[in-house]
Amino acid sequence: MQKNVVRTLFSAIAAGTLFSISAASMAATDSASSDITLSFTPTIEITRVDNLTITDPTLGTDAVGTEDFCVGGLGFSTYSITFDSNDSVNDTEFTLTDGTNNVPYSVGFDNSTSGTFTTVTEGDALTGQTRNIASCGSSDNARFQITVANSDWETATVLNGTTYTDTLLITVASE
Repeated sequence: MQKNVVRTLFSAIAAGTLFSISAASMAATDSASSDITLSFTPTIEITRVDNLTITDPTLGTDAVGTEDFCVGGLGFSTYSITFDSNDSVNDTEFTLTDGTNNVPYSVGFDNSTSGTFTTVTEGDALTGQTRNIASCGSSDNARFQITVANSDWETATVLNGTTYTDTLLITVASE
């Protein structure tokens, strides 16, 4: 009887092993792949552009004012910046007005807060500006300068106590 138990046990082990081998060789497999892409939609921002008032310039000198601001963004390395005078005159000049008299001014742009200013033409994009920061947060990284030439503001018409204004529209675009 012991022989029968051993034979039965051996037969059961052999059958189980064969069944395991057969099941493994008959198992179905499949696979798939996924391409992973990280992309950014270009975004650009301009912040902290404040109003600029030039008050009581010194006689015999140009009237000059400077405003710091921030340009930031993602998905591009350079940008363009355009300055437009909203003086209701369809021309290529920056103009302050009291509603009757006009006073021309010039605009300079610096893509930092400590470099030199590049004179811009009204309505023409200044291209190839390096993006210095992704998000503006609380720091400035650019500035513009307004200059009213002494010969333009130091006249009897302008020095009559009237206020001259303009709205400067600043547009940035990723390149």
